[in-house]
Amino acid sequence: MKKSLDIKNLKVAKRYAKALIEASVDKIDDVSNDLELINDSIFKNDSFRMFFSHPVVSLNDKKETIKETFQNKITDVALNFVITLLNEGRFNIFSTIFDVFQKEKNNLKNIKILDVIYAYEPNEDQKTRLKEKLANKFQKDIILNYQKDETILGGLVIKFEDNIIDLSLKTKFDKLKKINL
Repeated sequence: MKKSLDIKNLKVAKRYAKALIEASVDKIDDVSNDLELINDSIFKNDSFRMFFSHPVVSLNDKKETIKETFQNKITDVALNFVITLLNEGRFNIFSTIFDVFQKEKNNLKNIKILDVIYAYEPNEDQKTRLKEKLANKFQKDIILNYQKDETILGGLVIKFEDNIIDLSLKTKFDKLKKINL
């Protein structure tokens, strides 16, 4: 049952994100930054998160808190969007909408974000060559997020969307072990 709720919320989040993209075409980066500020301020702060999810707190109190906290700090598009989510009882899926919005924005701007996991940090030349190869492969501007994980022993693991390119030594050794067993 939980899985179907997640899929249902994702479908709703996609509709909201698409509408927000259409409303913010001229200032999509500003709206993106505003959504990130809201997401970080509310959903990464326990007291704010509890305030906005508590059923006893009135809708008006929630809207006033949003206005007091963010008015003149974010675009009108972002502020009105958050108020709309509150009015429609959809504020609980804000983080999902934000994630979908970011993906759609990057898609529109021809950007692909990949996570690169390494055991030993690549030097600048290796980073540049990797970025160029991935840009050629995907025909997009590439943003690489690097993370260290010594358990992969060597090589790289590249993650994007729901895909994994595993070029790690650990995986190669594991495959060899299976062959020898």
